[in-house]
Amino acid sequence: MNEVLKDWGNVILRAAVILIILFFFLWPVKLEGSSMDPTLNDGDIVCMSRFFVQMGWYHKGDIVVFQYNEDGKEKTVLKRILATAGDHIRLLEDGSVEVNGVVLQENYIDEPTNGIVDMTIPKSTVFVLGDNRDLSFDSRQMGAISSGDLTGKVIFRWFPFSQVRKY
Repeated sequence: MNEVLKDWGNVILRAAVILIILFFFLWPVKLEGSSMDPTLNDGDIVCMSRFFVQMGWYHKGDIVVFQYNEDGKEKTVLKRILATAGDHIRLLEDGSVEVNGVVLQENYIDEPTNGIVDMTIPKSTVFVLGDNRDLSFDSRQMGAISSGDLTGKVIFRWFPFSQVRKY
């Protein structure tokens, strides 16, 4: 009987370690909506790392996950970081985005970026936009996102299997 309990204890311990690793390093998130088209599509499943955002290991160009409260309902949101604390971002009349005086080359978007933004990103925040600029609800409407609100950095897309890709 004692040996059976020891075996069960080992199984439970291993399962707990696996769950902790998955929770911090490879947690799955299902994308709902088209704000990240064409990079990510509605129904895609990505894996995010909580550890990367807790360590501050995210940069401009990374796709991040955060929670947004819309009408009292918590939503999981995926967006791309375009500027971080201290950066100056402007949306130009021709639909391009300028960060710190340099126009970004955004080969992952299909349409111009509309809106009026001319701001320096506050301390401990990031400025995020969806890749589908016409349909994305992002920092143009929400403002800069607190770094503390980031829940993960997208590491790779693993579903659909035909489009597995590292980010």
